[in-house]
Amino acid sequence: MRKAILGLAIVTMFAGGGPAMACEGSNIIFEDKFEDDAGGWSVRETIDVKDGSFVFKLPADDMQSNLNVTFTVRDADICAEAVWPLSGDQPMLGAALLFWGENNQTYYQFGILNNGRFWISRKQDGAWLGTIAANIPSPAINTSPGASNTLRVDAKGNSLVFYINGTKVRALRGQSPSGGWRFGLSGDNFDKTKDATVLFTNMKVTD
Repeated sequence: MRKAILGLAIVTMFAGGGPAMACEGSNIIFEDKFEDDAGGWSVRETIDVKDGSFVFKLPADDMQSNLNVTFTVRDADICAEAVWPLSGDQPMLGAALLFWGENNQTYYQFGILNNGRFWISRKQDGAWLGTIAANIPSPAINTSPGASNTLRVDAKGNSLVFYINGTKVRALRGQSPSGGWRFGLSGDNFDKTKDATVLFTNMKVTD
């Protein structure tokens, strides 16, 4: 997303939205309230999963992603709640859902920034292929310190619908992976000099 260029061959449609509840599927495929690290995440030094939080510990000017290792889906409604740091002196931060993931180098990303903007982008074989939506302002995003935001991607076949706090912000048609795919989370720190954290408090996947 950071240095992606526009060039993805995918049909996009902007849709300002009405309200929608998070993860409306009747069958729960996956749910994690991050009480421990047993939810199938790849845990490393820069990630903590415990006590109700999934935390990316980000060095200056860094982005980290984490695809769930143990769950694979085909059609899915994915939701996660991100919470901004309480400090009033925040760097520019991004919190995102990953979807249509094939491996840690190939996935799509839907994220929000703590300046009230969102983006959608695609990574293929470790390179950012294009930004489908770049820095789009949305009043649906809560930007105050300590505020929470619910991100949702409803993926059915080749159709995608994106929501922020229940408001539909975008719809897309694209080519989904031919087999099952993986979902995950990511965090961005855009400050050039300071470390930062991006925190999630829960995640659910339904169909």
